[in-house]
Amino acid sequence: MATPQKHRVNPARVAAARVLLGVEEGAHSGSLLEQLAPHGRDRGLTWHLVLGVLRRQGRIDHALSPHVRRGLHRLDPGVRAVLRLGAFELHHSRTQDHAAVHQAVELARVLRMGRASGLVNAVLRKVSRTEAPTDPFLDLPDWLRDRFSEWPDWVSKMGDPSPVCGVWRDAAAPVPAVDGGPASAAGDVVPGAFTLAPGEGSVADRPGFQDGAWWVMDPSSVAVADLLHHAVSDNAPILDTCAAPGGKSMRLATQGHAVIATDLEPGRLALVDEAAARIGVSVDTRAHDWVAGTIPGLEQFSGVLVDAPCSALGIVRRHPEIRWRRLASDPAAMSIRQRQILRNASQHVMVGGALVYSVCSPFPEEGAQVVADLKGFELEASWSSAPPSGDEDAFQAFVLRRV
Repeated sequence: MATPQKHRVNPARVAAARVLLGVEEGAHSGSLLEQLAPHGRDRGLTWHLVLGVLRRQGRIDHALSPHVRRGLHRLDPGVRAVLRLGAFELHHSRTQDHAAVHQAVELARVLRMGRASGLVNAVLRKVSRTEAPTDPFLDLPDWLRDRFSEWPDWVSKMGDPSPVCGVWRDAAAPVPAVDGGPASAAGDVVPGAFTLAPGEGSVADRPGFQDGAWWVMDPSSVAVADLLHHAVSDNAPILDTCAAPGGKSMRLATQGHAVIATDLEPGRLALVDEAAARIGVSVDTRAHDWVAGTIPGLEQFSGVLVDAPCSALGIVRRHPEIRWRRLASDPAAMSIRQRQILRNASQHVMVGGALVYSVCSPFPEEGAQVVADLKGFELEASWSSAPPSGDEDAFQAFVLRRV
């Protein structure tokens, strides 16, 4: 009796399908990729496939839909994931058509969806004979297409990976091996921020990272922290209210400020502690729910930073699944919580002190309209990187002075 032939499918594709299934169930792609992507040279392929599918999911679905009679949304999630991976490789990679179709069919069998292998084969063969859709607005839900309609340059970049950026602990002592040049936000070079030079392996394994010479941080985020640094006196104590994972706290601490960093989740505060230890700064971390109120007994500060939880639709290029999870009502709904957080945190600002409010969202419901409702403060300055002029994230920030 012949020995059954093992399915020959690249492990990177198996991992990619499992990550996409997890994302459909609500998990974050980055966390699942860290857990499920195989080690070695296949690891990078898994990241490429998953993020590629999520960034171009609208165009991929547009190409698949005419060939799925039942409707793509009615398919088993596993079959849908396999088809999306196959279509991505057919239209957006260098994989040969026959290899992309074969791997998708084998992947369906490995995932115990052998009954669907015929469907996968037939649909992808039809897709292989079509041209890839080119309209980047297809990669947004309808309501976001309307809201981003005046920002076509930014939307066109959402289908492509963004560079990894970092910031130096000491801008005078960069590590040449990782320095890919200065990084900008809102058209201006951000002091100490840089684009990571191309390299192999994990970011954490790059020279200088474990030594605390630099950490990963988007230049827009760096610019927001700098707004508070310039709004207070040198070495002024600062309260960072929504601090995790800690980039802004690290930036302020390396600029000489004594920082108290709070966050809702103690587990996420561990990220701040780890970063502080690696970079070699002291940051006092405390868990607190700012929706519930102020921190009893905590003093007032000359500087308070509120980087509020938001719809995060300014970072869709780095976290592509966000666009498919948000509803048109979310920015306004988020603003209710943002107002509560801002109002409570503002009680810890001394008279004459500065309060910086920021969100990684481009929408006024979460920005200008929130700060307009805060009593006892004057708007001193506003800043925005929305829409991004380069590869930075879309942030908006406001410097408020207590009167």
